[in-house]
Amino acid sequence: MASNNFKVAILDDFEKISDTVPAYEKLKARAEITILRERLDSSEKIVSRLREFDALLLMRERTFFSDTEYSQLPKLKFISQTGRTSHHLDLANATRRGIAISGTPSDTGATTKELTIGLILALARKIPQVNQRMREESWPPLTGMMLEGKTIGIVGLGRIGNEVARIMKAFNTRVLGWSRSLTPERAAQVGAESVSRETLFRESDFVTVHVHLNAETVGLVGEKEIALMKRGACLVNTGRGPIINEQAMLKALESGQLGGVGLDVYDNEPLPMDHPLRRFDNAILMSHRGYATVEILSERYEQALTNILTYLDGKPLKLINPNVQQK
Repeated sequence: MASNNFKVAILDDFEKISDTVPAYEKLKARAEITILRERLDSSEKIVSRLREFDALLLMRERTFFSDTEYSQLPKLKFISQTGRTSHHLDLANATRRGIAISGTPSDTGATTKELTIGLILALARKIPQVNQRMREESWPPLTGMMLEGKTIGIVGLGRIGNEVARIMKAFNTRVLGWSRSLTPERAAQVGAESVSRETLFRESDFVTVHVHLNAETVGLVGEKEIALMKRGACLVNTGRGPIINEQAMLKALESGQLGGVGLDVYDNEPLPMDHPLRRFDNAILMSHRGYATVEILSERYEQALTNILTYLDGKPLKLINPNVQQK
């Protein structure tokens, strides 16, 4: 495929990593690349900014595309994105319109596992609060709690949940696990106990969420589940925001039913500046950093840019929508 005047837009590279990997210079020699740092948070912005581009490079699900946008992007032939998630893309209509979509392999979950452990430790020892008050007073007398002897509940004992369980056992904790398909044998392999969802919420000092977001898991942790928790227990979410009912969580923070939350994900991202979560000093808030380490981002951008080069060469690509009849 000829690459003369082939135009590529890189979206949502807020970390400024895409142009630091070797494949960027290779593609730059063959195509016109534009990096758009601003967030295209409306259909109007997407269409007005992207009308002239042949290919897009997306950072996972930071920007959503529906047939409304596809229908007004007549030059768009190819979407290369980091990761394999596709709920932000209307795959059926992209396929119908001849827009090919490629992804990159899923990561091991190591980055999210590490962040989850960090949030649990930060909640237990009040690290952000002490750090902040060290700038405001001489010697803040805030006391944290030990993890040793506590009970950790893991909702979703899968790829990431298993690793969290294994590490939490090293702190001499009791680990409870629940997922719809979990067996006692599988839980025991990582030192956890397979229990009912009700038992997990009732007996845990910390609950951490590691299920996939789908129709069955929206609101999986709601008012009923939070009410079952010990008063002052903590909740961690590095999965997806809608898995926890946000209003129930806010109400429980207000009442003290929840002793703290550690969140990397939200219903609306970026989190609005006036969002009530920002008012709680026992809410440790991250900006969807589970995946965002320099190592993972560099590796994924290299792969996603290489996929565009492969597309330009007309070579076979593993597509997320393999039935597409490409433009």
